[in-house]
Amino acid sequence: MDTTEAFMDELAPYRGAPAPIASATRGAVAPGGFPAAAPAGVGTPYGPDLAAVKSPADYLGALRRRAWLALIVAVPLGTLASIYALRQPKIYQAMGQIRIEAPHFDSALSALVARDMGQGDASSQASYAADRVTDLQYGRALAERVIARNQFGPEVAQMDDPAAELIVDHIAVKPVLKSNTYNVTLNGRDPALTKRLLEAVLDEMVKAAKDEQAMRVGDTVENARRALRTLIAARDDRQREMLGQMEALGTIGPGGRNILEEQYAKLGQSIEAQQARLGELHQKMMFSQYFPRDEVVSPREAAARAQRERLEELKQNLVDRLDDLRRKTRHFDSDPAARLVARQLHKVMTDIEEIDDSFAAKTEMAADPTELIHESLQRDVETRQAQQQEMLTRIQKAMPDQQKYLYLLEDHASIRKQIDDMTSKLQAFEILAKSQEANPPVKVLGVIKEPSRPMKSKTTLIVMGLVVSLGAGVGLVVLLEHLDHSAKVPEHVSHGLNLPLLGVVPRTPRTALTHRGGHLWTAGAPDSAAADAFRNIRAGLLGSADLGGPIVSLLVSSAKAGEGKSTTALNLAAACARAGERTLLLDVDLRRPTLDAAFPADAGDDDGLGLVDVLKGAVPWQATLRRTELHNLDFIPAGDPRDVPIEILGTLELRQLLTALTHHYDRVILDGPAILGMADCRVLGRMVDAAVLVVRAGAHRTVTLQRAKAVLEQSRVEIAGVIVNGLSDGAQHWSSHAYGAAAVAAYRRDRALPAAAPEAALADA
Repeated sequence: MDTTEAFMDELAPYRGAPAPIASATRGAVAPGGFPAAAPAGVGTPYGPDLAAVKSPADYLGALRRRAWLALIVAVPLGTLASIYALRQPKIYQAMGQIRIEAPHFDSALSALVARDMGQGDASSQASYAADRVTDLQYGRALAERVIARNQFGPEVAQMDDPAAELIVDHIAVKPVLKSNTYNVTLNGRDPALTKRLLEAVLDEMVKAAKDEQAMRVGDTVENARRALRTLIAARDDRQREMLGQMEALGTIGPGGRNILEEQYAKLGQSIEAQQARLGELHQKMMFSQYFPRDEVVSPREAAARAQRERLEELKQNLVDRLDDLRRKTRHFDSDPAARLVARQLHKVMTDIEEIDDSFAAKTEMAADPTELIHESLQRDVETRQAQQQEMLTRIQKAMPDQQKYLYLLEDHASIRKQIDDMTSKLQAFEILAKSQEANPPVKVLGVIKEPSRPMKSKTTLIVMGLVVSLGAGVGLVVLLEHLDHSAKVPEHVSHGLNLPLLGVVPRTPRTALTHRGGHLWTAGAPDSAAADAFRNIRAGLLGSADLGGPIVSLLVSSAKAGEGKSTTALNLAAACARAGERTLLLDVDLRRPTLDAAFPADAGDDDGLGLVDVLKGAVPWQATLRRTELHNLDFIPAGDPRDVPIEILGTLELRQLLTALTHHYDRVILDGPAILGMADCRVLGRMVDAAVLVVRAGAHRTVTLQRAKAVLEQSRVEIAGVIVNGLSDGAQHWSSHAYGAAAVAAYRRDRALPAAAPEAALADA
């Protein structure tokens, strides 16, 4: 069993149950009980994060605070820039002007003109000019031709890459007011050589543009003639195919007409005429039926008709007799009488048919000849229709070949039209191309002059370097300020935590009077601004006590270590003591006890005793008490925390000790440990009347402070307010301290009360 476990077992008979820790009930918290981290500039659980919103005043304040950083960046950069500017040689600039115009051709010739020669529209002009500018500014071939075709002296010949060193890397082209005129500049160290180089470059560009135009015109004409020869050959091929098609079919007439179709049309017209004649005859026959002619009956015919009537009567009698025999005779088919009657009936019917045949022959001989003509025409129409159907079959079989011939005929006509158009366009293009030779696409305007003075003086370069260096330093400071979302302004802290601001402690330089045990000691300079700040904090605590009850025991803590909580507890205790309150300063930070050096033990006292020994039960608390030079201020150190578990702060002994101290003193101030990551303050906060949160200005973001507040709220610790410590930027706006020490002393002497007045006033209090 180690020392820590042995000590905890030793405390077991005297220790009560630790104070329970309740869950938080206020604010938006994450699953661990802490406020959810909001993105910078978005907001907090208590409203928008004001520390993330930057104003021009914030950036100006950052420049005031970090002017040293801007100078650290600007001075070396400015020095290097100045050295670089002094070492730079003089640079001269030769300038010339050129005009670039794309070749103009009529729109009817666009099919024969190259793509980049265009029709003279805005897009073609811009594209042509852009290509020429690119060749001039970035074209290495143009620069190499200039160097190869001209002599510029031995110094140029000795260069490794004169085209790049003299032309490509130093030439620039800029348009003049969105026109087709361009300013061409060339920089160099030798003004005469620079002028000659620029003249040679522009002359080479003009010559290259002329050669390119002539080459493209020649290529265009040659391509057009080649296409024309191809069309003529295609026309001849179509003619040969057409002649072969006519010989093979034999049914194609002049102009591509189909002979079979013409014959078919004529035969159809003949059939239509005959059908019209048949219609007339049919109509005539219908009229003859409704209006018959008078019939003349001869004596012989009348006798025949009378005989037929008698035969009809005899026929009816014989039929009746046969029916009677059929009913009476049992064997009708073999009965002799029935057979006799049947033979007589047959003879009568034969005579009737002969008479009818004679009547029919006579009627046919005496009929109208129109019917005979109608029948003849009908047979002729049927014959011609059969011929027409046969001819239609022949036409259908010959239709593909006929259609192929028609296609050949149309293609032949189209090719002839193309040949005519291309011939006329080619002639017009040749005439226009000759006229364009007098107007080259690139012209040099004016005369190039030799530069007489350098582009920029060294003084200008040095000034520019210094300005850029200073801008870099200022930009770095502004960038750091923009990325810094820490809470620097007291209002941001109070707003972000939704807690009252008890006071603001300005950053105070340490002197021999205000330095004690590594802490600021305002009691050594009671008239300083820092001392007034702690008096203001005490007044704020009195106001909180009026609203929520008396605050006797007060825990001073911070989100993290190093924010000045121990210094704040020390000076707040001194301010309370100087105000006449019996005050005890208790160091309960067993992890980093720092107040022991502020009030060292006397030579005869045991300097090792402290709070730890009281909680162990080794000594009473009075034995660890240290008196200070301030009349109403006592101090109890933390003691030796080695081999002591932190859980000792949650024992019943500490709670009983605090109860006894609050009955003995008017104010008990506890210097507690940091909040985040440790449970010490959560336990101690349950034992005191209230706690204050010390925040160093600009040390943390608002969300970190909110997490510390959430930890205390989870344990239901009453938070009296927040104290902003170490404020430097804008501290003058939080203090009216405008009186020197001598002026304050003189004022107090003039306004001093009689000697008995303070005692009477104290007795009244």
